[in-house]
Amino acid sequence: MKSALLSLAVLAIFLMSAAQTAERKSSSSSFSENLELEKEQFLNSENNKKAYLRLMELERQALQLADDQPLKLGSIGSAILDLYSGSQTGHYAMSIFYDHLDSPDAKKLHKDMLDRIQGIMSKETSGERDNAHPIMTINDAKTFIRTSGFSPVGAIYRTTEEIELGLLVLGRQKQKPLEYWFFDLSEVLAALEPQSINDESQGWPLIRELANASDSAAQAAIGAYLVNQRKFNSAVSWLNVASRLDNLLANSLLGRAYWSQSRLAKTDKTRQEKLELAQENYLQAIALGSTESMYTLASLYLQNHYGENNEQAALSLLNQAASLNHVESLLYLGQLYNSGSNSVQRNISQANQYFKKAATLGDETAAIMYGRFLVNQRDTELESGNIVTWLKEHASKENAEAMVILGNLYATGTEVKPSNNAAIRWYKKAVRQDEEDSDIVNEVAWTLTVSDIKGLKRPKYAKKIMDRLMNSSARARSQPEYLDTWAATYAASGDFEKALTLQEQAIDVANRDRIDVIDILREHLELFRDGKTVTEKAP
Repeated sequence: MKSALLSLAVLAIFLMSAAQTAERKSSSSSFSENLELEKEQFLNSENNKKAYLRLMELERQALQLADDQPLKLGSIGSAILDLYSGSQTGHYAMSIFYDHLDSPDAKKLHKDMLDRIQGIMSKETSGERDNAHPIMTINDAKTFIRTSGFSPVGAIYRTTEEIELGLLVLGRQKQKPLEYWFFDLSEVLAALEPQSINDESQGWPLIRELANASDSAAQAAIGAYLVNQRKFNSAVSWLNVASRLDNLLANSLLGRAYWSQSRLAKTDKTRQEKLELAQENYLQAIALGSTESMYTLASLYLQNHYGENNEQAALSLLNQAASLNHVESLLYLGQLYNSGSNSVQRNISQANQYFKKAATLGDETAAIMYGRFLVNQRDTELESGNIVTWLKEHASKENAEAMVILGNLYATGTEVKPSNNAAIRWYKKAVRQDEEDSDIVNEVAWTLTVSDIKGLKRPKYAKKIMDRLMNSSARARSQPEYLDTWAATYAASGDFEKALTLQEQAIDVANRDRIDVIDILREHLELFRDGKTVTEKAP
């Protein structure tokens, strides 16, 4: 109890200093300045790394005790605040401690401090990927997430060009999608490892020290690096340790590592063992709310990697992830119901619902896939939502494919009044957006060359953009589909001799490794020989 009272004394001095400064400046400004000063003094102190690791250990203990042994938090919270009075975790621990001692004034003192510290952080940054919260320790990040009403379920350190040492933490509320928070510890790195700034190693020396100090996020970061280097045995060792503290990112990475090991296994027994370990870790990540693991395991089930009787389990996982707004799972379900399978009866209305929900979440790929689906199903009456608005939003962000789909909608009169002029404007805008995007150029050229929609064809323009693409791109000339389009533009322009030459090139290229398109290429070749052009339902 003595140490807890000492904490109050230290806190009172800190607040008194803020109060005195407030006479000269605004309260919030002076508090922020004092907080920054405390941080600088701590990080620039002698033996700062030793003090930091000690702070980390005490904060970790406090979070472990917070739920089940709150009366032990007094001494630990006091020790934390003696080291660094700006610790969110320290004030959080003390507010819980005094709450259980039925000391409302002392509790309020620490709660107010915590609120003010977090308020400053939240006011200046959003915690999104491109606007990370500055933070002192991973434990303060977890405290912030706890006090925001979430349970931390995963964390990993990250190094990027923009942030020398970053941290991703995942938080969960039951029956709701996971939330992602991004934090920035670059100031900590600069103080503790100044030599690593602008060095190839960047934050890795500190991450290794944190990993050795039982930091799950650091262990997961090392494991992730080793997985990407395909050093699976070493990765598994680090990730197994990281996963002991309910870190779903570690479990997901373990699933990936064991899956990769199963593909490399030399015996059926080893392969099966690795598959079971992969499944076990994916299921653990799923239990913690990982929609990515739901999607991954469902995909493995549907590909029969765990036998042929897991279709219903796969659908259950996909629907679970879909209910949590996982875009890839929604799209997968949409594709399953659109095409039908052994376990799923084709149902266009159901497919429409999945595609539409994915598109409502603001994902570019989802809106584009939904737009293509609606064009293909234009003769079916479906409730489509606001597909035109969604696609225009993505087109405004320079997404060329969204522009193409808008062109398709106007060309076919899907969800809009049909207009060839509007369609062509969108097609040309898509090509101007990226004249070197061979997929975009080829799709626009094909549509404007072969479409059966009256008045839509523009063979002269199609030939122009294909000439530019094919004469400048060796990659494009190696694709039989692009050569086919190129040939079709010449046929549509009346130059059948050139069309025949290009079509024969397309067939030669396809004969090497694309026999799947040989038949259609030969059909087009015969048309050109007969002096005919290609016309089909397009888009």
